[in-house]
Amino acid sequence: MASYVYLIQNGDLFNIGVTSNLERTRIDLRPGELVAFLITDKPDPLINNLRKIYVDNRLPCSDYYRLANSQVKECRSFLEGDGGINYFQPFLKGPSLVIFFILSWLLITYFIIEFAVNPILGRFN
Repeated sequence: MASYVYLIQNGDLFNIGVTSNLERTRIDLRPGELVAFLITDKPDPLINNLRKIYVDNRLPCSDYYRLANSQVKECRSFLEGDGGINYFQPFLKGPSLVIFFILSWLLITYFIIEFAVNPILGRFN
């Protein structure tokens, strides 16, 4: 069954949530205005990802967030389709990216020495 992941603005606060009945949620969250929504069959990964992105802006013990204008635009484009289905997080980030880079660098260096430099130097022996 389709669910709605929504962004509703109430003053300077924003509610990010999921519901199966968007109209009922709009009534419950009055006087808030619906900013954006996305219809999906699998809302859990999407809502968890959104909440993880804006965790630093969350008001304690609520679904309300204090978002900057750029964050509102980002969330809105995410929900309106720019990132909904085709949104990907980086595979590597932080320390794992550094380790991957160093190991890749060492592996490429090894192959260059083994297959390019050693055959040339071997001709001079």
